[in-house]
Amino acid sequence: MSMLHRLRAEAAALEAEARASGNSIKHSAALEEVARRHGYNGWRACVAAFPDASADSALIQVEMARYKNGEWGFGLDIPVRWNNFPVVLTNSPWEVARFASHEEGFHNLIVFREPYDPKQSPAEHSKVVQEVLEKDGYANFASGTANIGSRTVVTLDFEKALEAATWRCRHYFMIDRSTLAYVLGFGSTNWSNMSDLFGRIAQSFAIK
Repeated sequence: MSMLHRLRAEAAALEAEARASGNSIKHSAALEEVARRHGYNGWRACVAAFPDASADSALIQVEMARYKNGEWGFGLDIPVRWNNFPVVLTNSPWEVARFASHEEGFHNLIVFREPYDPKQSPAEHSKVVQEVLEKDGYANFASGTANIGSRTVVTLDFEKALEAATWRCRHYFMIDRSTLAYVLGFGSTNWSNMSDLFGRIAQSFAIK
């Protein structure tokens, strides 16, 4: 993870702390605060010191809105230009929310809420999910981890070749309760331009 990615994660953690205390702050304000903590005059001055500054500048411009699901007990930030769609239970009986956008490619996020065996590790649980995905034609699986606030969560990357593009995906396994798992499933035909935004969305996830 680059230094710039670490600073963005720190800003997301600051947002989560503020939200938990009942004093929500905007993502841009959190970025400014993190920049000042590290001795920069502002976030733009901070990103100018790193080679991936241009990509970060575009990410800052994405306006987000808080989505709260009282029925299934979670919340997260979603780009305001994305739309919420009905779940597709034929895809998975554990779907509880689905969002999508067709700007600059095809992108979606599916939130799964599924039973979890506490005798399994999160990595073992992801292997079970991988076996299901393999039967659906996905390939090139790669397991990893991501820092979400103060937690380290298991991730699973995979892809499927389409007629005009490659559909690339990442699952974040948010396992906080002994018998329940939330999984954030991101997919895009333009992964290189969307992965940082997906990470920002994942950072905002909270279980109520």
